[in-house]
Amino acid sequence: MKILVLTLSFGSGHVQAAHTIARELRRQAPTADVRVLDALAGCRLPFRAAYVWPYWLMIRYAPSLWAGLFSRRMNRRTEQTAPALAFRWGCPKVFKVISEFRPHTIIAVEVAACEMAAIAKKSGLTPARIINVITDHEAEPAWVKEEVNDYLVPDRVVAAQLHAWGAPASSIDISGIPINSAFHDSTNARETRLRYGFYDDAPLVLLMGGGRGPTSMDKVAAGLCESATRMHIVALTGSDTRAFRRLTRLSATPPVTLNVLGWCDDVAALMQAATLLVTKPGGLTITEAVACELPVILFDAIPGPELRNAERLVEAGVGVATNGTEQTVAAVLSLLRDERARYAMSLNARELRPPAAAAGIARRVLNSRDEIADRATGRASA
Repeated sequence: MKILVLTLSFGSGHVQAAHTIARELRRQAPTADVRVLDALAGCRLPFRAAYVWPYWLMIRYAPSLWAGLFSRRMNRRTEQTAPALAFRWGCPKVFKVISEFRPHTIIAVEVAACEMAAIAKKSGLTPARIINVITDHEAEPAWVKEEVNDYLVPDRVVAAQLHAWGAPASSIDISGIPINSAFHDSTNARETRLRYGFYDDAPLVLLMGGGRGPTSMDKVAAGLCESATRMHIVALTGSDTRAFRRLTRLSATPPVTLNVLGWCDDVAALMQAATLLVTKPGGLTITEAVACELPVILFDAIPGPELRNAERLVEAGVGVATNGTEQTVAAVLSLLRDERARYAMSLNARELRPPAAAAGIARRVLNSRDEIADRATGRASA
């Protein structure tokens, strides 16, 4: 049994989801050969320059331009984010791995990954079953391909979108967004606070920027540091070295403390110990926060799926969407003063608490394999 989990590192969420699914597949089927492939890790430089860099430049310096392009893609029901030839030439490693590995199933955890898997299948390079896993609360038409067998989506809204764009209803399953099992496990908040040197009962504000891309984390942190409001701030920058450098230049004076961390494997424990989370509305991050019943302040949403993610959390009464640094800081200070509002948001999160999606996705993948094997056995017997 060979399973290829294909993703693109446009943001850390897609990659994290891919590895979470792969871990769960290995747990449920220890003899399976499960591999994770980031298509951008082996792509040609001109492809990266033409396909990847313009996106980051737009959302950093011209977000309204990206918003317009994404809106046109949705309105015109654009069926591809790049021509097939561009993917074949620009990401040769993907097609080489598919050809040599010969997976029975390809799990696509990003829209361009879906496109490349479909190209490989349409060209006869693989007969693999293709399963799309969508990790935001909004999809786009390019996810829908004749070659795709199953669509695993976070909610009914995305299911309805895909069906409207031509995906058979029977191929769509609401699975939730796959997050690490650590977010479903309880941890001792006091022990976590002590581990980071917080010996008092001051509120713990967790500040995250999504791992990549433009973020005003440093401006938000500076505003909170200047507020003279009692709190401990833990800023997690992931792989964003620019944000890390900017944040480490800040200084906090009592009653505020500021801890700046890069990549951190302790996010689940920190979320369970935190008073509130201030973050970009990435699909995985907000799902993790809901699993931890953590009130959320949302900022720096990228036009497109992140805006819908934010709307989803606000509609559920778990998050507060903000626009601009001053509004973000004001929202944080307001919630820190309002324990009743935070409690209500935590209760709403409990109602919205997601299932262990990774386990369900893995079962669906493995059951699909068994169904194929059963049909093949039946044909052979006939």
